[in-house]
Amino acid sequence: MNQQPFGGEGEVTCSVCEIVISMARLQVIPDAKLCVSCQGKVERGLLDLNAHLFDSSGIQAEPEPQPLEVQEDRLVVGAWSGGFMEVAEQSGQMRALLREGKREEAQALVQALPIEAQAALVVVDEDPEEALSITGMDGKGNPGYHTQVVSLLPTELLTGLIAYDGEEKRFNTRLIQAMTPGAFSRTVAETLDPVDNAEARAAVTWEWLEALAELRDANKRAELLRSVEPELLEEALTTRIHHFNLNKTITSVEIDGVNWGVDMFRVFSEDSAVGPLPSKFIEDEKVGEVMDSLYEAAPDVMSAMVRGAWERQFDGWEDLE
Repeated sequence: MNQQPFGGEGEVTCSVCEIVISMARLQVIPDAKLCVSCQGKVERGLLDLNAHLFDSSGIQAEPEPQPLEVQEDRLVVGAWSGGFMEVAEQSGQMRALLREGKREEAQALVQALPIEAQAALVVVDEDPEEALSITGMDGKGNPGYHTQVVSLLPTELLTGLIAYDGEEKRFNTRLIQAMTPGAFSRTVAETLDPVDNAEARAAVTWEWLEALAELRDANKRAELLRSVEPELLEEALTTRIHHFNLNKTITSVEIDGVNWGVDMFRVFSEDSAVGPLPSKFIEDEKVGEVMDSLYEAAPDVMSAMVRGAWERQFDGWEDLE
């Protein structure tokens, strides 16, 4: 098969192998960065996309920074380090200004510090969320999270700030929006590392998907979904895959006023186009809502996740063919 390796005007090339991505694929997935072959390798775990370190422009990106660590009496990140007492003093100065209502002065103090020092201040402050909100505060005093500062925060702190109401399953979506793909994938993976029980791992991974589903920005949902290892995503469905009942054939499903015959497993097959939203045939309403939100953002990723979870739970996708 002879394919042109470099795209001409208006053409999109695969970020990995640089062949031209077909128009048929782009019509289904307009933001596709990989050809069908490379996408399949990624989904099957045969290609480590992170190793290529490409950003959306195809230019080699900087490696994701390592999070800040506490080493004895110092806070360390990369080549930067700051004494704990020094950082605590800066936090105290910020707090004093905030108590006096001098938010602009507090903003100036924090944002004048190096990014690493801002992350350290957030770590030691009595109210990390408020301190973090000052790092990205704009000129009108609107709070915001600085993406580079977020990337340097330790996993334990990030997870605590994201799940601000664990019992009610409410998440700080503004913070998730500020995360880079590297920071998000690192945080998901590290929260799962200490969890040995399969059912507990499924519950933790599903909570991450619930949090992602609440993001209003579909592009960000897709970006963060694609950053997580496919095997980790599959774990979220291992206790919920029975809701999909992929062995079932629905003879008539009405979608947008049109009746369709649907074989369940084919909706999620590797070569299928975007089909009906999962809630059309998932038994659990809450599971359906989460899946719909994520499927709308990245149908190829979610289809691969369903296939992988089904293969884990049953005797293999091929048995359905």
